[in-house]
Amino acid sequence: MSRRMRFLSAIVALLGLAAALSGCTPNIGIGQTEQVQAAPASSDDEVHVVSAFEAVNGELPEGIAIDKPGNIYVSVGYPFWFPVDESFGEIWKLSPDGETTVLHAFPGGPAAAGLAVSPSGMLYFAYPNPEDPNTNGVYRLPAGGGPERLPGSENIGLANGLALGKLGDLSVSHSALGAVWRIPSGGTTENWLQHEWLAGCADIPGANGVALWKDNLYAANTGLGLLLRIPILKDGKAGEPEIVAGDSDCDTENDELLRMDRIALDAQGNVFAPLVLTHKLVRIDPNDGSHTVLLTDEDGLFNPASIAFGTGKGDRQYVFLSNFALLPPEPENSLGPGVIKYYVGSAGLPLP
Repeated sequence: MSRRMRFLSAIVALLGLAAALSGCTPNIGIGQTEQVQAAPASSDDEVHVVSAFEAVNGELPEGIAIDKPGNIYVSVGYPFWFPVDESFGEIWKLSPDGETTVLHAFPGGPAAAGLAVSPSGMLYFAYPNPEDPNTNGVYRLPAGGGPERLPGSENIGLANGLALGKLGDLSVSHSALGAVWRIPSGGTTENWLQHEWLAGCADIPGANGVALWKDNLYAANTGLGLLLRIPILKDGKAGEPEIVAGDSDCDTENDELLRMDRIALDAQGNVFAPLVLTHKLVRIDPNDGSHTVLLTDEDGLFNPASIAFGTGKGDRQYVFLSNFALLPPEPENSLGPGVIKYYVGSAGLPLP
C-alpha cells in the first residue's frame, strides 16, 4: 500500500472517530477526573472571531503564526490526505487593520501545514506532499519573494509542526516517521530524534506540534494524546524524552488529551494545546502534567488545529486559534472556519 493510500485509510478512521467523539464530547467535562482542573474566571471569557473564512471555497485554516507587528499568517486549504477532486492551498497574511493578502498559492494544492515567523518577518512553512519529492519539504518565504526550500528538507516525508530557535534553527515534526528533525541555520536537515513516543497509533500520525522552552523541546503526539519534553544537550543533540502529560498507550477511549495538535507556551512555561478532534483548548501544567479545559465546542471550536500567542498591543495575553473546520460532523455551536482569539491571562513567549 502506498503512503498516500495509508493516509487515506487513516482519514477514514479519523472521520469515524470524529463522529464517535462528537457524540460523547459533552460527557467529557471539567472536573471528571483528578487530573482535570476547573478553568478560573478571566476578565474576558468570550471567544472573538478575528476573521471568518468561507468553507465552500475551501478556505480551511490550519497553520498559524504571528509576527512582532501583529500580522497573522495562516495556511489555508485542503491537506494532502483529504479526498477532494480539486485541491487548494494558499498562505494568507491578515494585517491588524483587517486587510488580507495572499502571499503564496499552491496551484492544485495541497495546502501548507505548520508556520513559524522570525522577528525580522521571515516566514517558514512546512509543505507535506509525500507523493511529490519535488515540492515536499520546509520552505522560507522572504517578504516580496518566492518560496525557497531548505536544503535536505525534502527528506522529511511528512513535515508538520515547526519551532524556530534563537539562532535561526528550525525543529520540524515528522508525523509519519515519529521523529523530530532539525534544520540548522545555513546547514542541512538532519534527523534529530526518532522515538517510539513520537510514533503514531492505529494509523493516526504521531509527532505534531513542537515548541521550545529554555533547553528543552516540547512535542505533542496526535496519535497517542501525549506531551513530551526532550532535553537539548550542550552539543545540540537530543536527550532522553520524558512524558509530561498523557500516556504512551493507544487507549483512545479514555485519553483526555486525545488528538493534541500544535502547541504554544506562555512566559511561565505552561503549554496550551488545541485538541483537534474533540474541539477543545487545554492548558497543561508542565510541573505535574495536569490540564485545564479552557474552551470546548460549546464555545464555537470546530477542529482547532494551531495556536499562537498574540504580539500586538493589547493582544499578548490572548491566544489565536485556527478553526480548521475540516472533519464532519460540525458541532452545533461551531463558529466555522476562521481565526479566533481568546483571553488566557498570561503572555506568550517573545519571538526568538
